[in-house]
Amino acid sequence: MEKITADFLLKELKKYHEANSPGWVFMPEVRYGTGYRGDNEKRIDAWAIQCWKFNQAQNLRRAFEIKISRSDIRHELLNPDKRWNAYAISNEFYFVAPEGLFKLKELERVDGLIEWIDGKGFKITKPAKIREGFFPRWSFVASIARDFREREKRLEDKIKYLEAKMEKEQLELFTEVA
Repeated sequence: MEKITADFLLKELKKYHEANSPGWVFMPEVRYGTGYRGDNEKRIDAWAIQCWKFNQAQNLRRAFEIKISRSDIRHELLNPDKRWNAYAISNEFYFVAPEGLFKLKELERVDGLIEWIDGKGFKITKPAKIREGFFPRWSFVASIARDFREREKRLEDKIKYLEAKMEKEQLELFTEVA
């Protein structure tokens, strides 16, 4: 079995979530706020919001925390306050981990668990309890907006690069023909 990394699980979770959950916007590595002090620097591994009404729920939000080792889990369990921010920005909270890494008794009553089963994909081992969420702080909304703008800027830069490359190749082709 190949060593599973957090980056691998994050990429697979994004694919899984988008394929199995229409109407959701999935965002990896979301900061809790803007600035560089206190909780603003902390991140959640992934966050998603339901943009369509689904099963009578609208704007349902999920937070995901990826764990790939027992020491990572122990650290999380010894510092349960770390999850408070994730609970505050979501209606459901899920741990995501390779199969067998978590013991179900370690989870809080409201926590969910999604496990990666090698060769098969994800399995929801324990569904998260849907909780009433808090209204998001403006610093969190600004963090999401900034993240989208940064992604949009990177995409614009890639498009400009490809357009310039295509134009150069077309000019070279034209001069060869002439």
